[in-house]
Amino acid sequence: MIKTASQNRLILLAGDIVLIAASVYLGPILRFGILLDPAAIIDISDIITIVLYILILYIFDFYNLEKRTGKSSFTLRFALAVITINMINVSLFYILHIRPYGSGILAISGSFAFLFLLTWRFAFMYFLDTRKPLKVLILGAGKSGKSLCHVLQSRSDFKMAGFVDDDPEKRDLQIGDYAVLGNTCDLKELVIRHKIDLVIVAATKKRSIEFFQKLVEVKFSGVNVYEMPTFYEEYFEVIPVLHTTNMWLGFADISGVERNIYNTKLKKLFDKAMAIILLVIAFPVMLLTVLLVKLESDGPVFYYQNRVGWDEKIFKVIKFRSMKINAEANGAVWAQENDPRVTRVGKIIRLLRIDELPQLWNVLKGDMSFVGPRPERPEFVESLKKEIPFYSLRHSIRPGITGWAQVNYPYGATVKDALAKLEYDLYYIKNVILPLDLIIIARTVRTVLFGKGAR
Repeated sequence: MIKTASQNRLILLAGDIVLIAASVYLGPILRFGILLDPAAIIDISDIITIVLYILILYIFDFYNLEKRTGKSSFTLRFALAVITINMINVSLFYILHIRPYGSGILAISGSFAFLFLLTWRFAFMYFLDTRKPLKVLILGAGKSGKSLCHVLQSRSDFKMAGFVDDDPEKRDLQIGDYAVLGNTCDLKELVIRHKIDLVIVAATKKRSIEFFQKLVEVKFSGVNVYEMPTFYEEYFEVIPVLHTTNMWLGFADISGVERNIYNTKLKKLFDKAMAIILLVIAFPVMLLTVLLVKLESDGPVFYYQNRVGWDEKIFKVIKFRSMKINAEANGAVWAQENDPRVTRVGKIIRLLRIDELPQLWNVLKGDMSFVGPRPERPEFVESLKKEIPFYSLRHSIRPGITGWAQVNYPYGATVKDALAKLEYDLYYIKNVILPLDLIIIARTVRTVLFGKGAR
């Protein structure tokens, strides 16, 4: 079975959990020769330790399989992450008094965890680097097929074999480094001859019954067959808007709009609970921000702006004012890098995302969710709907303070950026589930800590 990037991450995560648990048990064994409580297979302190390791490793970006650095840099960064974990671990256990032993055993367990996890990661990455790339045959040598080929050429885990196209004029046509090898009638023979692992359908024209029959033959011979949008969804975690059809979307499962228990009950409860907790925790920071904004310039502390929400209803989003008074006297303008309209205090609160904290009130009111597509201004939405297919679909769920696009794509201020972010938003809407929301929140914490993406 061919494993996608998300499946590889799950394997890495499973290995981490096993090795962290092993490290936790080895600490007291090495120190005292026995487990302090041999009757307990696992207790609350062990669970906290495992969750803390996974969360901090995620925040430090150690589950990003595409990001590669030198071994020395990787080891230093990993050591910093493990030190951070153990400092938090020691603090938590002393504050909560839930460990029957001291920091010495935690240090021993932490040392084992560092060695085990680092060795496991190097071995896993070696496996990913040395495995044979998947050989791909693209059905369709048109615009979509060429776009897909360009993407695959930039990746080491795929190897292009060529194209298949039923247009007689494209027979033996050379597209870059790859040729049109034949038509649909030749499909099974080509798959066998070129030892194809993956067939991706990028043909957007009307397809014949024979076309589908040949696809079924190939699929039942053990070769994976994907439509282009499904391939992008599973491997790249986006929906390729310009290469997606109404038919594909019409028959796709859209988790975000289903009337399941998570969407109708749990997500709302999660949103309100998170908003209340964060408002309490962030109150001192918000109070300080109010004072700083007032001290720097006259004018209101809060900034109210119309945004397009669920079902394209207009609501007022609340933010701390980070720009000069009358910054948009001449009309709505996208924020730019080093925007001269931003105040000195504004630069700091935008960098740390503090300006977004008042939106927790929007979450409590029900205008927004904690996680979802970022709401845009009506002026921009009307323009983008005309230029980008399926743009209105991002309004089929409540907008969020943070989202899948925000943690995967830098700040954007062009139509091209809006298109790229929509690809992430549609993926989120199609795959809404609690674990994905938790991943987005963890990555948002990482973004805030390292100050990426703000303008």
